[in-house]
Amino acid sequence: MIQPVVCEKKQIVLVGMSFYGDPFDSRAGWDDQNEIGHLWTRFMKFLSSHQSEIDAKSPPFYEVHIYTAETREIGKFEVFVGMEVDLTKIKMFPVELCLKVLPETQYAIFTFRGEEITTDWEKTLQDWLTTSGYASPYTYNFQYYDDCFKGLDRIGESVLDVYIPVVKIA
Repeated sequence: MIQPVVCEKKQIVLVGMSFYGDPFDSRAGWDDQNEIGHLWTRFMKFLSSHQSEIDAKSPPFYEVHIYTAETREIGKFEVFVGMEVDLTKIKMFPVELCLKVLPETQYAIFTFRGEEITTDWEKTLQDWLTTSGYASPYTYNFQYYDDCFKGLDRIGESVLDVYIPVVKIA
């Protein structure tokens, strides 16, 4: 089993775009033709034509999965893709984008390499939580895409970190 590194992170301010629903309705898994892939395409297209309006640090990019009661009942959740920003440096906030503020908290950081990235890592996170003495105080996790992620077409060469907020319970 993959063992995470646990560390404290400051508040993270992200600007980006969201999708709410079952992102795997049209295609399952790691596929650029499912709703998550379409969301990334829409966001990257927007960035390429509006870069001067947002003073963003990129990469890295973030993909945040936000869960609600509906997630267990009917499989719907929010997927947010975006990048970290310094709000004091944004000249204009485009109406097409939304803002997410991830709280300062402790995170368990799981590092997946190559084909591990396309496995059911959500199960890995949950399995670790049930035996680790930690609980997740929030209903989200995020994937951190920096230069180590080479793309879906080069998944074998890629590295991806997945963050889950945690608090010690034991």
